[in-house]
Amino acid sequence: MKNCILILLLLFMCTACSTVSVDTDFNPGYDFTQLKTYSWVTNGTAPSSDTRINNDLIIDRVRSAVESNLAARGFVKVSGQATDFQVSWHGAIEKKLQVDTIDHFYSPYGYGSLYRDPFLVGGSTMRTSTAREYEVGSIIIDILDPIKHKLIWRGSGSKMLSRESNSEETTKRIDEAVTAILKDFPPVKKY
Repeated sequence: MKNCILILLLLFMCTACSTVSVDTDFNPGYDFTQLKTYSWVTNGTAPSSDTRINNDLIIDRVRSAVESNLAARGFVKVSGQATDFQVSWHGAIEKKLQVDTIDHFYSPYGYGSLYRDPFLVGGSTMRTSTAREYEVGSIIIDILDPIKHKLIWRGSGSKMLSRESNSEETTKRIDEAVTAILKDFPPVKKY
């Protein structure tokens, strides 16, 4: 029984670590109920200056994920004609640094507790710091008004990247990120 609980706890911790951090913003005065058709913005701008993102493999994966998510919500992709909204996306990979510091407190009576008596004389403190570099991938999906060319909705998602991945894992991560980002599109008016 203890092993089952431990396994469930580990699975919960793994799934909690694998979530995509998502933020969305939109124009509250825009009528999103009129949106039915869309097209991609074709202004020749690359989605990123990073060659790890700006390549046909990643571009096709992101576009496919966006299109399947929009199709699941009833939106129809059209080309060569007027559309209700346009879609664009951008990506980035950033290096981050995580520094963890642990204070080890030793009292004259053995290993100290978490509480430190400020008046205790003779205790000593040892501090250990470790640094770890990691990468965070981000995707920003923009929804634009096709006539005014103004942003009406933006969703962004970011997640820590794994050092080792293959094409299936990359596709799966992109699908998860895009699904999480587009989860609340179109925004629902709260009355």
